[in-house]
Amino acid sequence: MNRNAIKHGLRATALAATLALGLGAAQAAEVELLPGGQLSATSSEKTKPGQFKKAAPWRIGVSWAGMGNSWIVQMISEMRHTAGLDKNIGGFIVTEANWNPAKQVADVEDLLAKKVDVLIIGPISQAVGAPLIEKAAKLGIPVVTFGAYGPATMSTVEVMAGGKVFGQQGGEFLRRELKGKGNLWVFRGVAGVDEEQLRYDGFRKAIEGSELKITQEVFGDWNYAKGKQLCENLVLSGQQVDGIWFSGSEMTRACLDVFKEAGKALVPMTGEANNGFLRIWKESGLKSVAPLMTPGLGAAVVRAATGLLEGKPLYRSYFSTMAPIAREQLDKFYRPDLNDAFWLPSGLPEDKLHQQFRR
Repeated sequence: MNRNAIKHGLRATALAATLALGLGAAQAAEVELLPGGQLSATSSEKTKPGQFKKAAPWRIGVSWAGMGNSWIVQMISEMRHTAGLDKNIGGFIVTEANWNPAKQVADVEDLLAKKVDVLIIGPISQAVGAPLIEKAAKLGIPVVTFGAYGPATMSTVEVMAGGKVFGQQGGEFLRRELKGKGNLWVFRGVAGVDEEQLRYDGFRKAIEGSELKITQEVFGDWNYAKGKQLCENLVLSGQQVDGIWFSGSEMTRACLDVFKEAGKALVPMTGEANNGFLRIWKESGLKSVAPLMTPGLGAAVVRAATGLLEGKPLYRSYFSTMAPIAREQLDKFYRPDLNDAFWLPSGLPEDKLHQQFRR
């Protein structure tokens, strides 16, 4: 090989190495919203570098649909914890609409009037959220949406989990366990909320074509107290049930307590990755499955918001899809040192977990 060819080869090698380093640096700079593969991009579309970059301190506004269960309480806690770690956040305003569309509209209008630098919104529904997201976007304010709506909204970034996947995992479990036959009771969440409908749709899809029959369908609002009253009514009615699908495990825990108090034999029931449910599952010998919807999504939306304000490119949408917990995995996930209100997986540090969820 002649000297020019050697020089050309060395230049090519150096260029390739430079490109590889550049690519590696770009990948390393990518914003990690949640660790350990808990959250994956579901679109190729990204924001442009520097598109929403703004000098600190930042004011971040949060409009949440409503409270009502311990998962939401922990998710908001993880949101606040993550915001508190970022010295660039000068103001972090959280509102909740009590599942009232008019209040969510008023909350967002108030946040926009306070000139927040980014809006995080968990809409009651797409119908409620889309116009609010559009209003913020037209003011040049980036919007991080807790939901998966796609091009139907003007969200800058969407972050989501649960939905149809959650419903399907529970439905598929019941279909397998009951060999495709039997009477089902169905406990849904808050009526009119998109996430509730998506979970239900996923469940219905999973049992489609089987001989599983829904004989009772109620809305328990993802709430222990209401779920317990509804389950008591159904148990007292004496109606036959072979399996129960729940849109959330606060209601599963409630129904398990009802069955225990009534001395009624347990039937397969779907659960969720809540420590209280995992405890009862472990103690009772219940046949169940526990889909995972991490409250760490609260941290993820804050990281998405600060990433945008730092000028980093983010994908248009992210989704968390994890395999559900099976009975043989209970010891891996259950935390006997923490109380029933704890949800997992969590991004809170151990000292914070023990402070908030000490038994």
